[in-house]
Amino acid sequence: MPIVLVHGAWAGAWSWRDSARLLRKQGFDVYAPTMTGIAERSHVPPQNVNLSTHIADIAGLLRYEELENVVLVGHSYGGMVITGAADLEPQRITGMVYLDAFLPASGQSLWDLAGPDRIEIQKQAAMAHDGGYSLPRPVSTPPLASEFARKWSSLFSAQPIATMSQPWTSVRQESERNLPQRHFILCTAYKGSPFHRIADEVRGNPGWDYSEFDAPHDVVRTDPELTAGRLAQIARGWGVHD
Repeated sequence: MPIVLVHGAWAGAWSWRDSARLLRKQGFDVYAPTMTGIAERSHVPPQNVNLSTHIADIAGLLRYEELENVVLVGHSYGGMVITGAADLEPQRITGMVYLDAFLPASGQSLWDLAGPDRIEIQKQAAMAHDGGYSLPRPVSTPPLASEFARKWSSLFSAQPIATMSQPWTSVRQESERNLPQRHFILCTAYKGSPFHRIADEVRGNPGWDYSEFDAPHDVVRTDPELTAGRLAQIARGWGVHD
């Protein structure tokens, strides 16, 4: 059964490389695409890329690979993308994992969830970088991860700014949304992150499972064994067997 791994901002398929390899060794059918305008797909101009582009990337993968019974995993910004992709292709999804990830309501952008303090800083950084079209990754984002940011610095690429500013809007009426089982994983070593608030909202709610990593936000890169082990456990619990 398939697991689709959706990377966070500034990253790419490379950030899931080790976790994907470990999941495949356990027998899972794993897809870890790079979204348009990032990493090996950064030849696409950032002014042509927004959140809808990335949602279409993942929804298109689900459709053209004819995937069924999918566990859809989003890390960080990837939570915005899997929310939209599952809204477009709900019949293909068994469960969704938000790994220290944003969880938008219809009409919300990443900037709405990240808070006003970050918006102006990111706008200024994007203007300085290329006139406002894309945002380079801050070296020390998030706290406690600077050593890992240095390790991967040559692979991170600028993030098209419209992926952060564009709101996600559901294509379905509220009454039409039949959400799959969802699991939120909080990385507790990322103190002061926006994901603590999201964790508080979902913890204990019907339709949600919840767990924690005593790890930094970059856990998908820094501890692939921990990441793959938890994802395999979740998938098997939902009946997605290797």
